[in-house]
Amino acid sequence: MRATAAIGRGAGIVLLAGAFLLAGTGCDILASAPEATPTPGVRATPTPQRAETQVRRGTIVDAIRVLGRVVSSQEADLSFRNSGRIREVYVQPGDMVTAGQVLAELDQRDLPWNLAKARVTVEQARLKLAAAQAKDVVDDSAIDRFAIRAAQIGVGQAELNVQRLQAGPLPADVKKAEADVAARQAELDKARFDVLDKEAALTAKQAELDLKQRGPDPLALLQAQADVDAARVKVDQLGAGVRAEDVRAAEIALDQERTKLSKLQDLPKVREEEIANARADAALAQAKLSKVLADIDEGVIKGERDRNNAVRAAQLELEKAQNTLTGRQSAADAAPEEIRIQQQTVAVKEAELKKVRTPDAFDLNVAQVDLAAKQTALDQLRAGPTEQDLTALTAQLQSLRYAIDNARQAVPAAEANLTAARSKRDLVAAGNNDFLIREANNQVALARNVVTTAQAKLRVNQDTIQQKRAVAAFDLEQFRRAIDQAVLDVQNFEAQTGDVKVIAPFAGRITRLAARPGDNVQAFFPILNLSSLQGLVIKADIAEADLPRLTPGMPVEMTMDAYPNQTLTGRIDALPETAVGQVGQAPDRATRIVVNWPGPGAEMGMLARVQVTLQIKPDVLMVPNGAVRTVGKRKFVEYMDGDIKRSRNVETGIQTESDTEIVDGLQEGMTILAGQS
Repeated sequence: MRATAAIGRGAGIVLLAGAFLLAGTGCDILASAPEATPTPGVRATPTPQRAETQVRRGTIVDAIRVLGRVVSSQEADLSFRNSGRIREVYVQPGDMVTAGQVLAELDQRDLPWNLAKARVTVEQARLKLAAAQAKDVVDDSAIDRFAIRAAQIGVGQAELNVQRLQAGPLPADVKKAEADVAARQAELDKARFDVLDKEAALTAKQAELDLKQRGPDPLALLQAQADVDAARVKVDQLGAGVRAEDVRAAEIALDQERTKLSKLQDLPKVREEEIANARADAALAQAKLSKVLADIDEGVIKGERDRNNAVRAAQLELEKAQNTLTGRQSAADAAPEEIRIQQQTVAVKEAELKKVRTPDAFDLNVAQVDLAAKQTALDQLRAGPTEQDLTALTAQLQSLRYAIDNARQAVPAAEANLTAARSKRDLVAAGNNDFLIREANNQVALARNVVTTAQAKLRVNQDTIQQKRAVAAFDLEQFRRAIDQAVLDVQNFEAQTGDVKVIAPFAGRITRLAARPGDNVQAFFPILNLSSLQGLVIKADIAEADLPRLTPGMPVEMTMDAYPNQTLTGRIDALPETAVGQVGQAPDRATRIVVNWPGPGAEMGMLARVQVTLQIKPDVLMVPNGAVRTVGKRKFVEYMDGDIKRSRNVETGIQTESDTEIVDGLQEGMTILAGQS
């Protein structure tokens, strides 16, 4: 505090001394001091300036304004109807052409080959249909009905067997039991043989898989190469033309087939009485066999050896009679069929001779296709088996292993059946009929189950036949559709044969060219523009949204630099088209306007400002477009109420490029915010 006071006193002394010094020099410090400056107050916030406008009354015009171009009254964008490569263009922009003149042409070198290939496809599809029609679904349900009848007979026999056993054992029962033992022994032997047979098949299939994994068979490669060489020789022969040795070979083959036909026609025919006699002999042999079996059952023929000899002799006689009957029936049925087949063979050889003498270019194409197919087969064989082939063989091996397991499981069952048959034989030989009676009753139940099973099998088979017929009908329909598609392809290629040119639909000048030789073009893509020199019109591209508001005949106003200070008048002649009018001509997407020309001066390519007046409303309220704001479905304007901004809902009408009609919500002269223009 003392130091501060001292400093203050020192400063006052210095100031006082300075004042006396200034007074001594004649200066008035009070007189020269500046005036006091007032302290500034708080500055007010400036009011922002907003653009304002007034609601005015006037006339509003609803119009469509676009740019147009002077074109010919007849103009066409020309294109090809097919896709392809351009071979030649015969005109240039600015050239004059006449109606019917060829302007451009496509290259069609591959068309004959494609047409021939399509025709071959048609023939193949027809052959597939014929093959499918030849395969008829056989109704073999009659066999199941016979099986049902046989099972019912088996039930009757089993019931008779029960009655016979109840009456007491017979010597024939012992023989039957022994025969049953022999049958069960045969079944056991067969089960064991099945195991060995399936094991052998497994070994063979494994060897086949190993062979495929080692690579292609040299013999198969040689055969495939021979097929390729033969096909190539055939192509060379067809390409070389007619050769005398080929004609001679075809003539020799025809003579051989004619000789075979003559021999068949000279063979003696089987008479009906011969067939009837053979049928009677077969029936007689069948009756003899039945009598032998009946004599054995009745005990007329005794002794195992005598019974076997009698049955064998009757069976041999029956087989001989049946073979004779079958041979004569086959000869009677086959003779006309063989003659017909041989006649067809002769006709084929005659056709082959005719083809050799007069070769067809189509045969060369077919031979080339066959050569390509055989070459592909050779390449596939050289490449070796595919993964799919190896997978299939592996699956077959697995299936055989499962079959071996099943066959092995059948052996114990067959052994058990053999043991049961031996036990039954022993019981019959001992004279114990109680077991046999129970067994016979069981056989009756089993026979009845067989009847039920056969009936169920008949129903299943009938359902299967219906399903197969439905599938066959579906396949036939698929083949017919394939034929229709192939025929359509042929018709398409035939239609393309002459439809590869662009032809001028009328006389005029080429105004645009968008293609040259060698270019690939798509069908109906415009590559040429042709304009007639007869009359000029204006073509304008109007927005698609405005097209529904226009109709042909509406008045149009235009201005052009070629007619300064003049307003041209006209009318809408045509709106955009949506379909092709002529062959090779693309649809017109512009609006065409007919003009009342005041005099010469207009030329093709000049621009015109086009206005189509849709509606005129006089004495309406209008505001700038920027003054109307929209939020959702609400439209409103804003205005200032002192320093407060307020809004008012409005209903609008016509809207032009700059102004909007106010139908309701505002009054004339009202000041509102202009917004953004």
